[in-house]
Amino acid sequence: MSSNNQFSRRRFLKTSLASLGALTTSNGLAAQLQLANAMTAQSTSRFTDYKAIVCIFLYGGNDSFNLLIPNSSNQYHDYARTRQSLALPLNELIHLQQDDVMSLGVPQSAAALGELFNNGRASIVSNMGPMIAPASKSDLLNNTRLQPPQLFSHNDQQTLWQSGLADTNIASGWGGRMADLVMDPHTSLPLSFSLGGTNLFQRGRLAQQYAMNKDGIEQFGALDPQHEWNNTRIEHYLRVLDAADDPFTRTYAQQLKNVRSNNTILNTSLASASQTDINYRSAGNLGEQLKMIARMIEAQGALNQPRQIFFASLGGFDTHDNQVVLLPRLQEQLTHALAGFDADLQARGMAQNVVTFTQSEFGRTLTSNGDGTDHGWAGHQIIMGDAINGGCVFGHMPEQIINTNDDLGDGRMIPTTSIDQFGAQIAQWFGLGHSEINDVFPNLTRFGAADFSLFG
Repeated sequence: MSSNNQFSRRRFLKTSLASLGALTTSNGLAAQLQLANAMTAQSTSRFTDYKAIVCIFLYGGNDSFNLLIPNSSNQYHDYARTRQSLALPLNELIHLQQDDVMSLGVPQSAAALGELFNNGRASIVSNMGPMIAPASKSDLLNNTRLQPPQLFSHNDQQTLWQSGLADTNIASGWGGRMADLVMDPHTSLPLSFSLGGTNLFQRGRLAQQYAMNKDGIEQFGALDPQHEWNNTRIEHYLRVLDAADDPFTRTYAQQLKNVRSNNTILNTSLASASQTDINYRSAGNLGEQLKMIARMIEAQGALNQPRQIFFASLGGFDTHDNQVVLLPRLQEQLTHALAGFDADLQARGMAQNVVTFTQSEFGRTLTSNGDGTDHGWAGHQIIMGDAINGGCVFGHMPEQIINTNDDLGDGRMIPTTSIDQFGAQIAQWFGLGHSEINDVFPNLTRFGAADFSLFG
């Protein structure tokens, strides 16, 4: 056997084993079978309506303190003094029409968000982050075990946000655990679809995510049924799979058959959903991801999935340097994508069925490092959709001053709303019951309900 063939075989086996990892990890096969039996009675068949959630993850740590900005004279003065060279001019801020907290505005680079907010299409959840339990500044400084593990690490904080648990070793995400409870156990087609890469958020204890790209389904290159010249190859390939005679190979073969079957189902369903003529403006790659998600949402009738979970992503928010140039570009791309997606869903008649929200591994420091900002803790997140209470700023808006009770140190803001409190309201709107919500967010009882309602 040639060295090239040996390498190809090793690579094939490695890939095969990785793809089957979900069958053997986490709680073990017995626990997963027990969960599957419980899910049979809790499948999507209990729903007579359609709902979808769309998580947009902003990788790098979004400096949302330069997205939501105080614009009354005294509070703006505090902001400008703290942010120094990063402060945006007061006369360039777009005023948000709300009476929830202090007078606030957004920069012109986020004008699309200002329009969504003022039209009641979007709201902002202020000062949110991963928390172990409610704690004051003195509590956190006197007992560091109350601080989330690896607090300022990108990878670890992405895990905390996407898992909804203060554990950097967790193997499931809060979107995935929601999918576990509502998925149809009789079909191999997942209800979670990612346009933004593999992620923890959609990984359940059983539920998996289906990775797509902005153009749709990625077929097996040499086994693509859309090309007639592959027919003979496909026939031979399927005969090889059917000849499997050991449990491991049979399981792997069934997985490959499921992928091929799912690809066919999705291609057929997407054919019924038209391309959009909505102008997403300078939304870039994120806009392309959301365009495909909008088509998938319109195609849900053909897929017969009353619940769906989507994931999109935008990177580049680790703005230690050159933030004055980089952050406005990212804000424009994000908010144009949100505005385009909202208009797209309205044109398809699906806006009332979809809730979209952002996450990012952490906010950034209120203080400037001279050319940007460093890793922080709490930050602000956007939520959008017909079902929400639009045009609101929910939660506590911290003072834009360092060394206050909101500041853990060096301008790193302490969260006052936990991911659990935010996610629990999303889960309730999605259709989960009280005990199911506690299964998804087992630490929710430490916090209780948030003192605001995201939904009317």
